[in-house]
Amino acid sequence: DAKHAKPRIILYDKVAIVDPVYEPVRSEYRSRPRSITPPDYERPYSYAWSPAPERRRPPPEDRGYGIPPTVPHHREFRPPMHEYPMAGPHGPPMHHRPPMHHPPHPHYIPRPYMPRPHHPPFEKMENKKDKFPNYLHHVQPEDDPLATRTLFAGNLEINISDEELRRIFGRYGIVEDIDIKRPPPGTGNAFAFVRYQTLDMAHRAKVELSGQYIGKFQCKIGYGKATPTTRVWVGGLGLWTSVSQLEREFDRFGAIKKIEYAKGEPHAYILYDSIDAAQAAVKEMRGFPLGGPDRRLRIDFADVG
Repeated sequence: DAKHAKPRIILYDKVAIVDPVYEPVRSEYRSRPRSITPPDYERPYSYAWSPAPERRRPPPEDRGYGIPPTVPHHREFRPPMHEYPMAGPHGPPMHHRPPMHHPPHPHYIPRPYMPRPHHPPFEKMENKKDKFPNYLHHVQPEDDPLATRTLFAGNLEINISDEELRRIFGRYGIVEDIDIKRPPPGTGNAFAFVRYQTLDMAHRAKVELSGQYIGKFQCKIGYGKATPTTRVWVGGLGLWTSVSQLEREFDRFGAIKKIEYAKGEPHAYILYDSIDAAQAAVKEMRGFPLGGPDRRLRIDFADVG
């Protein structure tokens, strides 16, 4: 300020010249000697270096609109005008005014409302047989075209014996033959084919043993594949049946060699001359109302001899 002051300063009849002098600022710390930068060379990989601490940008703060609170207000600063006029002291509360609705985004597509699927509450299994529902759907033999006197027993223990199966299945009828199939170790459980004397015995065992435990596993019971023969077993008979009646109904499928029936017995055996005639009789006479609507026939193949 003395340099530009007026009038000029005169000392001993001479004009004094005033120049500003600045003192050098001494640093509290000595500057460290800089290391020599190594020469550039080719690197097999490129690395992303993070910026120095003084160059790192501080994380943005979540501020509202207007001047930050740390910056003093300018003398010309005025607060922004409100979008809605302020209510008077005697007006309704602020929260009673209509809500603000922002315009939708130009790329926003409203998603249609999709109701959540209703899942029924978990129902506890009341019966252990529910594990094999398909094997518990029992159809009467006169209505089931797959019904035979041979049963398929699956999900058996690998070391189950013929005597044990005969003891279990023998409770429901006369067992003529048992054939156990044991797969290689680690490939599955054993299964067996159990052949009864009649279809009625096989059906009774199927109903009683389906889903029951035989050993450590629940057993699956179904009908095995029928083996056609020339001898046919006919069930569902009674006092109303006669040999002449059987001959009249079964003779239309082929030549009959022999009819084995005793008056009042529930079943009979019919021996045909050919397998084709026996197969046609089994297919056509299953469920036939020989003694009336409530007395329908059960039919299957039987052993010859």
